[in-house]
Amino acid sequence: MYKALAYKEWLKIRWWAVGSFILELLLLIYIFTNLRAVIEYNSAEMIWSSIVYKSYMFFQSLKYLPFVIGIFISVAQYLPEVLDLKLKLTMHLPLEENRVLLFLNLFGTTTLFILFLPLVIVLVIGSSIVFPSEITYAMILSIIPWFLAGFLSYFFVSAIMIEPAWGRRLVIAIIGYFLINEFLVDVILGGFIKILVFLIVFTLLYNYVHMLSGLRFKRGSKWYFRLNYHAIYL
Repeated sequence: MYKALAYKEWLKIRWWAVGSFILELLLLIYIFTNLRAVIEYNSAEMIWSSIVYKSYMFFQSLKYLPFVIGIFISVAQYLPEVLDLKLKLTMHLPLEENRVLLFLNLFGTTTLFILFLPLVIVLVIGSSIVFPSEITYAMILSIIPWFLAGFLSYFFVSAIMIEPAWGRRLVIAIIGYFLINEFLVDVILGGFIKILVFLIVFTLLYNYVHMLSGLRFKRGSKWYFRLNYHAIYL
């Protein structure tokens, strides 16, 4: 059953995932092309001064990419399910509701992890070739919150689409906006190190936001079909 469900999810998101991967490749080409130009046209002293005193981040253009990819995957995965209440059929599979929602969530987060991992590996390898390990380590600390923002955008957008009540959708959107904005705030290179563990735990806790919306969706869809059923026979 889980294999069939995974295959169904993959059919929905495959082109969005491929498009996201191509977007990552284009951004990596841009980042390292720009870095090469900076190295060629500036002295080593100027580059070091920019890094140490001005917190120059050659990877700054990466900042919003995980956030955007998280939205892409959540929309691709849940929008077809929500239209015409198709999610109701998925939740009536011969599996426990919580397990179905958790599996859908894990499928989406695993897809994001698979998309994000090559991007991080290439950035780390490229940075290690050009800069000493201290700068590469600071870069890793700086980009982790950006990737966590990608997972958060997936959780919140999924919850917004699944949530049946427009009032709760608005509340979720407002909370998501302010929380994700904190993950994308501008700081110095490696500036998130003191609160990094807190950010990771916080993101893991919000893993379950859309599950509550999913349960409310099923209750709402039940009432919807009951009302339609009675309307037909009246």
